[in-house]
Amino acid sequence: MKKYILLFVILICHIEMATGQATYSWKTYPALQIASFNIPTDNKIYSLCNGNLFSYDPSTTEVYVYDRLNGLYDTKIQFIGYCEATQKLVLAYENGNIDLIYANDDVSNLKQLKDKNYPNLIINNLSVAGKTAFICTNFGIIQLDTEKEIFSNTYDLGMNVNCCTTDGSNIFMSTNEGCYKGDMSLNLLDKSNWERMGNFTFNHIAFFQNELYCVKNNDGMYRLDTNTLNANRLQQGAFTFMYTNNDMLLVGNASKIISYSSAETFQEIIQTTNFNYLTCHKGTYWASQGMKGLQPYKLENGQFIATQQPIQPNSPIRDYFCNMHYDGNRLLVAGGDLNYNSIEREGTAMYYENNTWHNFSEENITSQTNLRYINLTSIAQDPNDPTHHYVGSARQGLYEFKDLQFVKKYDYTNSVLRTILPDDSQPLNFVSCDALQYDANGNLWMVNNEVDTILVVLKADNTWTKLYFSELRGAPNSTYIYFDSKGRLWLNSKRLSSGGIFMLDFNSTVDDTSDDMHVFRQTIVNQDGVVYDPDYYNCFVQDLNGQIWIGTSSGLFVIEDPEDFINNDDFTYTQIKISRNDGTDYADYLFNGIDVSAIAVDAANRKWIGTSSDGIYLVSEDGQETLQHFTTENSPLISDQIQSIAVNPQTGEIMIGTFLGLVSYMSDASTPAAELDKDNVRVYPNPVRPEYNGIITVNGLTHNAEVKITTVTGQLVYSGRANGGLFTWNGCNQNGKRVSSGVYNVISTNAEGEKAVVNRITFIR
Repeated sequence: MKKYILLFVILICHIEMATGQATYSWKTYPALQIASFNIPTDNKIYSLCNGNLFSYDPSTTEVYVYDRLNGLYDTKIQFIGYCEATQKLVLAYENGNIDLIYANDDVSNLKQLKDKNYPNLIINNLSVAGKTAFICTNFGIIQLDTEKEIFSNTYDLGMNVNCCTTDGSNIFMSTNEGCYKGDMSLNLLDKSNWERMGNFTFNHIAFFQNELYCVKNNDGMYRLDTNTLNANRLQQGAFTFMYTNNDMLLVGNASKIISYSSAETFQEIIQTTNFNYLTCHKGTYWASQGMKGLQPYKLENGQFIATQQPIQPNSPIRDYFCNMHYDGNRLLVAGGDLNYNSIEREGTAMYYENNTWHNFSEENITSQTNLRYINLTSIAQDPNDPTHHYVGSARQGLYEFKDLQFVKKYDYTNSVLRTILPDDSQPLNFVSCDALQYDANGNLWMVNNEVDTILVVLKADNTWTKLYFSELRGAPNSTYIYFDSKGRLWLNSKRLSSGGIFMLDFNSTVDDTSDDMHVFRQTIVNQDGVVYDPDYYNCFVQDLNGQIWIGTSSGLFVIEDPEDFINNDDFTYTQIKISRNDGTDYADYLFNGIDVSAIAVDAANRKWIGTSSDGIYLVSEDGQETLQHFTTENSPLISDQIQSIAVNPQTGEIMIGTFLGLVSYMSDASTPAAELDKDNVRVYPNPVRPEYNGIITVNGLTHNAEVKITTVTGQLVYSGRANGGLFTWNGCNQNGKRVSSGVYNVISTNAEGEKAVVNRITFIR
């Protein structure tokens, strides 16, 4: 299969201008902090982290990150293996897709296994022997010829294969039903041709100096006699990994390593750093040590001595982006959710600012709280102190951080938060705290789900209060609080029988409730009288015109007038209609029946609409025109399951949180300047060189500014208006022809026509 092609994006996706990322380009943000596995070669070390991959060149200290923008065909790598004979790295993805990376970093894709759509495919292991890669699955073994780049055999044995290896004549595999030996001269598609070797179930199996060694978790390491079929335990212990090369066998766990130089010669090495995996190449040991990254060591006097700092590219700590938003130019991220599908995500909070990721420390939180640190659902930054944050969780209460370090946890023992199950043996495991949001007066609002009074406020004076509303009593899934332009609070009650939209006008006084107004609407009636009862009220946002756009499992709806929402008993939602333009008066509702999972508004008041299974859309200000639709098939988007969207207010970069991680798209709209100033207006790239065929950007403009491109003699070449504060030009004249070499005027005029600035741009052809 040919690699997907974006007609204009791929041409410019790696062009970085002096002012930042190129307009219409994509960027990926893979998590590369937690090192789990590595493979050393003569020229580089490959490091697997969180299902992502980078290489490190010890001679130059260069780090190269592999992703869908530079050649990979998929996301979430499960296993990697290296074929010395063909000098190719084999990547096995969770979904069965396979990539081969050459020494020059080119990539070839083999998607046949993925396309087979095996039901509930699970890849358990990957090993390489000679020119063959063996893929161990929950139904058997798949052989991949790395030289011919074909799947040479598929042994569908109806057995869950944990690991396998070969001596060139036989395949040795360990399954849940025991160990088997298969003579490769026989028809191994026939299960009866596999010789059963015993009841042993191993997790790792490999040859070292013509002897077969195996590791059984929580039991020890064995040497297996391939003739007598007897297993001899050499080491007792809970070993988690085994590595072999021509000269050495390493077996170990987090605290102990045993190194074999021959079948009878070994030494035990005690280390203080937890190792997930350990390899050795030309005298240097490479340790994948979890959250401490990839680390090189020398072995001296029976101890590992670090030779340099850990290799940890700046990146997110994990690929979890369920909830994110901007506070100024800082992107705040809480990685977890309310655990609808029993998915427990490690506690993940981080922020991104000035091209740098900052990950909140997780050290000792569990030991200090005696609770698991999982499923963080929302994050808020103190408006008076950017180093002070609060983080909500699905079930463990509220966490406070200062300078990225844990300070305190709040629950029913030290706040007004309450537990869902007070009579449970562990009530501290049921304090749900979500939807953190500061109001204009510095009060932190939150939701304490599934209890009597769910709306809770930590006031600016550090005292607590609660607001009771009978309509919200016991609501189980309120996930988002939003304050509109008039300071009114909007809250979603997310799903099923309790679902709906709640609005509270508290007149900026938390304690004085005498003049409060509120309404909770659980049914959607559109302007045509059509009634909807969505299973999920997922998200909402106020646009630049004051309208509230709401995403539900039944589609997209608009509250045109928030005053009408709270005051009019006969209020109806607007469902945008798109004319069919087929000569009839018929129209279709925009996104009708589509599960809208996220919405964001850019500086041009356009809407970015995320869906649960169909990627992301960009629609015009009024929703009448679909301007873009990005999916995994036509763009570098890594998943069609969109969880969150945030728009950088300064640059216009669209941050897209998906089920598999974060990508961004540099849009053609940014926040407009207050006034037109020549010192702030930037034109890039400038000059435009012969090899560049991408977009020219004019930034720093005022709202709806007009831009004209003219020759130096005043002849009009192109004109248009800014999206927010940004204008783009494809470098062509009004007839669609690329302009000739020369100098051109870029004349920008504010919307009122009262002020103009002139820049110049040079084309070199």
